[in-house]
Amino acid sequence: MVLAITLTLVVLALALFVVYPLAMAIVTPRGEDWLRAVTTARWRVTMGNTLTMAALSTVSSVLVGFIYAYAITRARVPWARFFTLVPLLPLITPPFVSGLSFILLFGRRGIVTYELLGLNTNIYGWHGLWLAQTVSFFPIAFLAIAGVLRSINPNLERASESMGASAWTTFRRVLLPLASPGIGAAALLVAIAVLGDFGNPMLIAGRFRVLATEAYLQISGWADMRMGAALGLALLVPAIVFFFLQRHLQGASVGRFVTVGGRGSRLEAAPLSPWVRWSLFAFCLAITLFMGAKYAVIVLGAFTPVWGIDYSFTLDNVTHVLVRTGELWNSIRFAGSAALVCAILATVSAFLVYRVKVPFGRALDLVSLLPAAIPGTLLGIAYVLAFNTPPLQLTGTGTIIVISMVFSYLPVGYRIAAATLQQLAPSIEESAADMGASSMRTFVDVVLPLIGTSFSAALVYCFVKAIGTLSAVVFLISHGNVVASASILNLAEQGYWGWAAALATMLITAALLALALAKLVLGRRFAFFDV
Repeated sequence: MVLAITLTLVVLALALFVVYPLAMAIVTPRGEDWLRAVTTARWRVTMGNTLTMAALSTVSSVLVGFIYAYAITRARVPWARFFTLVPLLPLITPPFVSGLSFILLFGRRGIVTYELLGLNTNIYGWHGLWLAQTVSFFPIAFLAIAGVLRSINPNLERASESMGASAWTTFRRVLLPLASPGIGAAALLVAIAVLGDFGNPMLIAGRFRVLATEAYLQISGWADMRMGAALGLALLVPAIVFFFLQRHLQGASVGRFVTVGGRGSRLEAAPLSPWVRWSLFAFCLAITLFMGAKYAVIVLGAFTPVWGIDYSFTLDNVTHVLVRTGELWNSIRFAGSAALVCAILATVSAFLVYRVKVPFGRALDLVSLLPAAIPGTLLGIAYVLAFNTPPLQLTGTGTIIVISMVFSYLPVGYRIAAATLQQLAPSIEESAADMGASSMRTFVDVVLPLIGTSFSAALVYCFVKAIGTLSAVVFLISHGNVVASASILNLAEQGYWGWAAALATMLITAALLALALAKLVLGRRFAFFDV
């Protein structure tokens, strides 16, 4: 009985907050709206710009991520352990922080371009957006590719070289083909993230229009819900294609090589020539220094009265953020509530699919992962369309913001829980069932304690991502329910760099404190970055 009620609640939640809003977004545009989107030169240019940026940013992000991962996993460069930590910081900070930091670094009054070099440059446009998105999303490629490179047995490369192949030939004809599924999956993950990026284009793209920002402007500026939905759905098509291609490539990369008999052995990777090794070290060091400058300028801006004019120390910006505004507190409490609900829902859903094996488990699995393919802009639009009228009139409340956070990050929490459950021997639960325990009793008393680490990882992941989320919640905020990320965007657009930097610094600090607390409580059991 308890299992049936739980399954019903999970299905209703997914149907109500994933399937229904997406269906509303699909049926809202009419034929003339699609015709206008296709025939209007403005929208054709915008669609072309979006695909162009997706291609450029994906290629550069994957290239940087691959070189960085190769240097750490195969070249054994000095400081490899430290370099491994550097790409993790962007994963726990809002992507639009890159756009804000580049304005402070390379804008008309940038500390590098104006103060150090005396240049009057313009960072706004496609080139600035390209740089911001590359820095924001190369860590995604790094994590995906590093995992694949670590799984490739160096014995294969040693065998190639023992047969007379040069280091370059071995790299090109052995390592790259073996890593190609991981590289492809990384590219598709980055492409999905770029398509859904909202903050960087709003901050730094200038007159270079992309679909995410144009959909927002159609709704916020012109109140044209139908065209906004059409532009949002135009983002969904490539995102869905990339999503299913990524799942296919990810599955293709699992278990490509096995040990036929006996115990497997691994030799150390073949040493590289000194000039290659030190070139890779220089590359990692340059990326590290660039990332350090990116975050240092945000902190510096938080304590600067007037950026570009007065660099004296002040606490006014931080005081304004902590005392005079409630956006930061809204972000923390909304993200905290969403993290708890997301972790519970993800764990229960994974248990139902992978352990109880309900009859429609494949459909439940697909719907649980579907939000990963929905760009945040479209999700926000869909929620406005679905929950703006009775009987479920939730727009204008904090509840709808929390719900959007829950289902935006549900796929990652679900994957974490599913991966852990697949590693547990079914005999553990079978033993409990043999002793008369029900499925839910087995879940609560046996399974849940064993997957506590994955539950905590899902909880912390959802919190650190939700606290800085922007693309979906920007459509859902209202007076009294404004979150810090939206406030940072508004402050930056109005030129209040000090306040924007102070609020961004507080968001980053809150995310780091959450990670530190989880590490303190769970110790080695906390494997947030290994999921």
